[in-house]
Amino acid sequence: MIEQLKKALTTGVGLALKTWTEVEAAGKELIKKAQLSEKDAGQFLKSLKENYEKTQKKMEGQANRLVKDLLKKADIATSDEVKSLRREIQGLRAELKAAKAPKPRSAASTRTKSAAKGKTKAKPAS
Repeated sequence: MIEQLKKALTTGVGLALKTWTEVEAAGKELIKKAQLSEKDAGQFLKSLKENYEKTQKKMEGQANRLVKDLLKKADIATSDEVKSLRREIQGLRAELKAAKAPKPRSAASTRTKSAAKGKTKAKPAS
C-alpha cells in the first residue's frame, strides 16, 4: 500500500510543479485515508520529502540546461562571458594607458644630453 502511495505522489513532473507544502498536505491526506501507523506515516513523509527534493534538483538541472541551450541558439552572451569580456577590456585599457604614458627620463640620460648640448666645436688654432 505504501509503495502505491509513493508512486502516486512521486510522478515526476506533477511532483516537481507543486510546492512542498502542497505535496506534504496531499501526503498527510493519503496517510489518513490509508490509516497508516505513526511509524509508517513518518517513513512515508520522509521518503516523500527525499523524492520531492531529488525531483526538484533534477527539474532545476533540466531547466538550466534548456536555458543555456536557448541562449546558445539565440547567440546571446551569458553573464560569465560578459564578465570575461569586461576583464579583458580593462586589461587592454591598462596596457594602452601604460603605452601612452610618457616614459620618465633617467638622471644619467638627462646628464648625457646636457653634456652633449654644452660641447662646442673646437676652433682650429691658427
